Amino acid sequence: MPTKINYTACFLMFGIGALPIQAQYNYAPPKIYTCQFTDQDLAIDGNPDDLAWNDAAWSESFIDIEGLTKPLPYYNTQFKMLWGDSSLYVLAKLQEEHIWGTLTQHDDIIFRDNDFEIFVDPDNDSHQYFEIEVNALNTLFDLLLIKPYRDGGPAIINWDAKGLKSAIKINGSLNDPSDRDQEWFVEMSIPYSVFDYRRVSQYPKAGDCWRINFSRVQYQIDIHGDQYQKRNDSIGDVLPEYNWVWSPQGIINMHYPEKWGYLFFVNKAEDVQVPKDDGVRQHLYFLYHELNDQLDSKGTLPSKLPGQYIINGEQFSCHYYQIGRTFQVSLSSISDENIWHIREDGRCWKD
Repeated sequence: MPTKINYTACFLMFGIGALPIQAQYNYAPPKIYTCQFTDQDLAIDGNPDDLAWNDAAWSESFIDIEGLTKPLPYYNTQFKMLWGDSSLYVLAKLQEEHIWGTLTQHDDIIFRDNDFEIFVDPDNDSHQYFEIEVNALNTLFDLLLIKPYRDGGPAIINWDAKGLKSAIKINGSLNDPSDRDQEWFVEMSIPYSVFDYRRVSQYPKAGDCWRINFSRVQYQIDIHGDQYQKRNDSIGDVLPEYNWVWSPQGIINMHYPEKWGYLFFVNKAEDVQVPKDDGVRQHLYFLYHELNDQLDSKGTLPSKLPGQYIINGEQFSCHYYQIGRTFQVSLSSISDENIWHIREDGRCWKD
């Protein structure tokens, strides 16, 4: 189980009084998946009975993207993962009574169908991260995000996850409203080389930790004759889709990478915890959001921040630089030489 992060109360002076962190930042510890190594070559056919998958644990069931304050999903969703010498393996199980799909062209906007989605940030800086979507027809939409949409980041749709293999297995029928289906499986093999965009090689080793999350888009449907149709509201508009996820975001937006779960690479099953520096990163993201909120509301940034913060009982020196609409905040640990940084576009990294 992930370790709960408890912030020591501290205050920000933004010219509008003291703002307590605990009252302003609703922090929920991200989930953890411990991914075991395999030396087997998996046949990517959508079949969950491959013996290699016996060594992998199912994840927790998905919940609403906003968290447990919302109703639980009416269909169950879980995944498994393994890692090998050259690829990351994913197996997902999606319970579904009516399995359907309409989109057939690569890089169609797949979330217009029910789909399964993977989000990966190998170096945990919230920039240059990857999204892969697939529907029950095994149609893929893969894209690279230079930075989150909130920070003006473009989505590079013509980026392709070269070498990715995927397969779908359906327990039931596809696009047949006359029966009741059980579930569909998604199986993928994702070469690590697809994550090398303008960066050093992202081949993991035991002990490494990436940020990752999974989403399931689910529409309510009605049956008209032999056709499925998305359900409409009273004025004829399609009802909003459900977004069910592994590690909840707290908001209806997957593009907050700092809220994703942790993927630990291990040789065999072992207990792991949320990295110790997660509290520091989350504190920096709190500052990032507060500074950008003030910039939006007042048009200016504060001239200074407090020189020290206490996070989880540890003292940090704060260095803050701002010019016009740009800024950088750095937190230096008093007890060691680690320094964490964040800037106005949300990129967060550690020296």
